Amino acid sequence: MVKNKKISAQDLQQSFESALLIMNSPLWGAYIPVPEEVASFYKEKTIARFIAQINNRLTLHCAIMPGGNQTFFILMNKANVKALKIDIGMPLTVILSPDYSKYGMPLGEELEVLLQEDTLFEQYFEKLTPGKQRNLIYLVNKAKSSEIRLRTAIVVAAHIEANNGQLDFKMLNEALKQK
Repeated sequence: MVKNKKISAQDLQQSFESALLIMNSPLWGAYIPVPEEVASFYKEKTIARFIAQINNRLTLHCAIMPGGNQTFFILMNKANVKALKIDIGMPLTVILSPDYSKYGMPLGEELEVLLQEDTLFEQYFEKLTPGKQRNLIYLVNKAKSSEIRLRTAIVVAAHIEANNGQLDFKMLNEALKQK
């Protein structure tokens, strides 16, 4: 009788060579193409969120996005491109590991404390889609100082509560400008 072998994190790690490219799109900018076999490997295992180690210089939480015609990619924002310190078209080594964190990205201390202390905000936050949760986490985490992250988190919480758990990014952005 064969026992089920437990799959280790090492077994689920994939590495590949790629390059930093620019997408011909008004919506997205830089991206890293992901080989079809890597995307298929994770899709078969229903793993959707990843921690990417790029050139041993940058670690980021990400997803593999479908690009159509069996193409896949990882989106890169300007800050991540800058952190890599490379030019468009230059080669990259990418190591992907599954991200098993609750939200698919790190939750900053300021937002975590607010979620623990404000039960109404926490209830509303947990009912948001995972993408909206990550968007709000990113919004709070991108502030450079703890004080600004806390003020941003408070504005986000007030917006969510004032709108009975609904998120209106246009209204939220206006509120954030006034903080």
